[in-house]
Amino acid sequence: MEVTGTREAFAQMLSERGVYKKLGVDRSTVAGWKRRLSEGHSISLDKMEEMLLKYGCTVIQEKVWKV
Repeated sequence: MEVTGTREAFAQMLSERGVYKKLGVDRSTVAGWKRRLSEGHSISLDKMEEMLLKYGCTVIQEKVWKV
């Protein structure tokens, strides 16, 4: 499944049942991330990318910057 945006991909990953096992984190950690996202709080981009890669997600298109 293709998802646009790191935050959206992270939220999609968290919606998978038993994701905490695959990530090697506590169930309460995943619950905390879900709660933070639902309340509109941020989670660091580095942490989201780390967990997405650990889950087995791949980046299809790198970020493009024009300065």
